[in-house]
Amino acid sequence: MVKRFICAAILMVALSSCYYSVYSNAYPHLKKIRIEPFENTTVEFALADKALNELSLSVRNDGRLKLVTQDPDCLLEGSIISFEEKIYSYDSANQVQDYQLRMVLDIRFTDLVNNEVIYENTALSVSEAYKVAEGSTARNNSKEEALSEIFSSIFKSVIQNSLEAW
Repeated sequence: MVKRFICAAILMVALSSCYYSVYSNAYPHLKKIRIEPFENTTVEFALADKALNELSLSVRNDGRLKLVTQDPDCLLEGSIISFEEKIYSYDSANQVQDYQLRMVLDIRFTDLVNNEVIYENTALSVSEAYKVAEGSTARNNSKEEALSEIFSSIFKSVIQNSLEAW
């Protein structure tokens, strides 16, 4: 019994160290990225700071690019054009169940080695809903979670339209 347990544990350790990545990089010379603080033209306080923090976290979690402040190979910059929070759904008693956050950005991803813009979208629109009452179907439990999900979606959009060669 002990031998089976040890063999199973060794097998689990061996298999857990093996993984496969489907990431590809259309620009293999891009290794380091700098994220510029976003310009915030909205009245929502600290949205630019949240954008910088969340996008930096997404870069670190993704692992394809190293986040640097000096001598980058590529640059991510942009501005937050608009931000709105509005009621998304009501329940049968006319009580608000969900709110929706919608953000529009002007964003650019630039290859500094070849001095070319790889991805640019002057009206990237991303939205997420969050719940405020029981019985809601929104997957985000708070405004902060919804904002984090928005910035994660922005990062995915930029990476899918620039680095990934599919």
